[in-house]
Amino acid sequence: QADVFLTFDNAMVYNPEGSVVYNMAKEMKDKFAIDYDNLLRQLKAEEDEKRKNGDACALCGSEKLLFEPPVFYCNGLKCSSQRIRRNSYYYVAGNNKYHWCHPCYGDLNDGQEIQMPMGTYRKSDLVKKKNDEVREESWVHCDRCNRWIHQICGLFNTRKNKDQTSEYVCPRCTIKDRKRRGTSEGTSSTPMAEDLQRTLLSEFLESHIKIKSKQYFENMAKEISKKNSISIEEATKRVETGGKITIRQVTSMDRKLEVLDKMKKRYAFRNYPSEFNYRCKCLIVFQNIDGVDVILFGMYVYEHDGNNPLPNKRVVYLSYLDSVHFMKPKHMRTYVYHEILVAYLDYIRKKGFEIVHIWACPPGKGDDYILYAKPESQKTPKEDRLRQWYYKMLVEAQKRGIVGKVTNMYDLYFSNPKNDATCVPYLDGDYFPGEVENTIRSMEEGKHSKKASSEGKKKKSKSKNKSGRGGTRSTGIDEEALAASGLLPPGYDQKSIEEGHQDFVMAKVGEIIAPMKDNFIVAYLACANATEENMVVPKDIAEYRDKHGIRSKHLLEAQAHNPDSSIGSDEGNGKNSNVTASKSSEESKTDGKTSDVEMKDSSNQISSSGELSGKAVEAGSSSVNASAENGEKAKPVITATAREGKFAAMEARKRSLEGKIKADESNSSPTDEKRESKPSTSITVKDSQGRLVKVLNDDEEEMDCEFLNTRQLFLELCQTNNYQYDQMRRAKHSSMMVLFHLHNRDAPKFVQQCAVCAREILSGFRYHCPTCADFDLCQECYIKSYKKNLTPRHQHNLKQMPVSTGDKNQPSDLHKKERKRSIQLHMTLLLHAASCTSPKCLSQNCAKMKSLLKHGDTCPTKHAGGCNVCKRIWTLLQIHARQCKDPKCPVPKCLAFRQRFRQLLIQQRAMDDRRRQQMNLQYQTRHT
Repeated sequence: QADVFLTFDNAMVYNPEGSVVYNMAKEMKDKFAIDYDNLLRQLKAEEDEKRKNGDACALCGSEKLLFEPPVFYCNGLKCSSQRIRRNSYYYVAGNNKYHWCHPCYGDLNDGQEIQMPMGTYRKSDLVKKKNDEVREESWVHCDRCNRWIHQICGLFNTRKNKDQTSEYVCPRCTIKDRKRRGTSEGTSSTPMAEDLQRTLLSEFLESHIKIKSKQYFENMAKEISKKNSISIEEATKRVETGGKITIRQVTSMDRKLEVLDKMKKRYAFRNYPSEFNYRCKCLIVFQNIDGVDVILFGMYVYEHDGNNPLPNKRVVYLSYLDSVHFMKPKHMRTYVYHEILVAYLDYIRKKGFEIVHIWACPPGKGDDYILYAKPESQKTPKEDRLRQWYYKMLVEAQKRGIVGKVTNMYDLYFSNPKNDATCVPYLDGDYFPGEVENTIRSMEEGKHSKKASSEGKKKKSKSKNKSGRGGTRSTGIDEEALAASGLLPPGYDQKSIEEGHQDFVMAKVGEIIAPMKDNFIVAYLACANATEENMVVPKDIAEYRDKHGIRSKHLLEAQAHNPDSSIGSDEGNGKNSNVTASKSSEESKTDGKTSDVEMKDSSNQISSSGELSGKAVEAGSSSVNASAENGEKAKPVITATAREGKFAAMEARKRSLEGKIKADESNSSPTDEKRESKPSTSITVKDSQGRLVKVLNDDEEEMDCEFLNTRQLFLELCQTNNYQYDQMRRAKHSSMMVLFHLHNRDAPKFVQQCAVCAREILSGFRYHCPTCADFDLCQECYIKSYKKNLTPRHQHNLKQMPVSTGDKNQPSDLHKKERKRSIQLHMTLLLHAASCTSPKCLSQNCAKMKSLLKHGDTCPTKHAGGCNVCKRIWTLLQIHARQCKDPKCPVPKCLAFRQRFRQLLIQQRAMDDRRRQQMNLQYQTRHT
């Protein structure tokens, strides 16, 4: 209605009163208002009539509602985790956990053992199914009014209805009870988003959003006041503010990125690293809508600290962002998301990170990054629109002095012919690793394939340009002629690169990304290590800074750590030391050297105002609870432990002309130091109810979340449990269930449904069919079929299996440390027991571990059935498999677990390959 009214209002604004257009717009607006009200009354009457019918939901008035079709990925070796097509046949095993498409099933040998984490299978064990399953929304019965409603409409949590006897009261009956008692506020004690663990990062971002949101609404009130000539107080009441926004960090894990084989092999002579370590962090944004915390935004970032070798040193990769458009007010959505990113860039620049990489690439058709199933009305942004979205955010960061130079990957790395592929940051999920691997593979196949050379001769005439020459733009070399002659082009092998020729792989990849270079964004952060040449900003940005008295943050940090420095001495004359694009090249160049200004940080904790302290903070009001003893007033900052020391030694580091990486012997930045020997400062904040809660340092403590450590695991959780975000009501229910899993980490993530009554089996026993892929009965339906003979029996014998509840208390900090120590001891013992062959081993625990491993092999219940002993073994084996690299590891199922981890990685790479190929094809089509 508001959008239609806006159309008519614009017509009346831009046309004089009394004109034909003005009169027509006014008449149509009045008629639309009448017709709209009549339509609403008619729809309401129809829905009320449906609700009276027992077959319709008492809340939404709808009857049968279907979910999105389930998504299955092939576990075959040749498919690379491709999706199994809809309405095609496939084969399943492991209680519907593992899937094979028809071609991969045909490639399996009859007697071949298929090693999977859940067990070992043979081809004869796989069950044929058709991918045509349609899942329907479940129902729940109100115990007060006896009406049936959709579980999603009623926000019914099946995981809490373990014994199937819990009383449920629908929202309508709840409202009636409250009116009768004269109360309007809810009394639920269910943990919300605010109750999730807080970290320094989440506190920093949430406090920033509170301040910026307040400014946003104040500016809106001023505009309304000025436009309608009313008081600020009256205008403030008209401003739609929406619900409270909560930001929480749910994952902070150290991970390793292994360099792909061909890249590693080609540049081994450069001593190129075989792997890079990074910190994976996941942030979730909630907004309270109608009393429910709804997930609206998710972001995964990969932080490579100063302990990484070049080219990944102090590089951050904004890996994945995803959102749904349910934020209220809707026009605030982009503003909030931009402010979150700007605040994050400000946070990491204070920690010493230097460069941020962004690949502006929208998801392909049918793909989801983080949140499963988007609304139909939410269109996926085109590539140019997404790129503009990122650049707009970076311009705002430049204006505030947080970001310096913004460039792209091509201009930074590929435009210089002296650079080879070892100077480009190697980032998990980025465009470059997959493309460079494909380029090397194509090069090797062309080199060793006679067929390729002969085909090159046949197609030579087609590939020639107007001048009659073939080859690349950068070199102008006729590669097909060289291939036919058996000669190698310059930069093709190690010797040629060492002689100073341009790296052939670098040139080929550069050709591919040159037309789309603006999609590969690189931004320099204004950290204390930043050099002047990397802080160059456009002239309009510099003028904006001068006008508003803003200085680049790197100058402020440098001056704060070195008061005697002459940096920023122009300030007394009313001048700002902003570096503008008008500088001459002689002034901005520093002979290819980048000065490393190193800082020491006692605890790596950062405040929202740049000040650092070890005092407690109050998150609810963004103020410091400085000291209850001395009665100091609260300051409007979020604080942490103070930094100490001046500049460390300034040492030049650069890559030599040959592309070799020079060792960096300078002191480490705040993120680089290992602080195990230093006691971390305990920080507490007060929540909205005045309770003191602890704030974790997300760089020192790991936050392990089984289903959010990677975006694929979260998508698997959502797809398997139908946690969709395509409607507001589904987004509310899905967010409620995700919060349940976050607050109950040990609760089962995937539960079986009864094949007869369709209820989730949460307690007691379930009766599983070992023959069918996914058939279980609850106790009640089993008794009806097998005891009372009221319903038909299943065609196969059923096996009774206990159902795990997963109820455990939240561990304390002391328990966490003890658990970590115990895990390390168990890892050592596990490896020893698996390789020990002595019947009289001196280790007292060796026999115990051997008996546990034997139990895991022979237990009929297994991990999936709920055996607690098998669960312990399963956890130990998983932890070991993540760390193990031995190709002949003696630990049972180690290779199977590692294969499962590789499949998840392959699934991720398959999506990255689809994105990369889609972008390549798009730009190739434009330029042909």
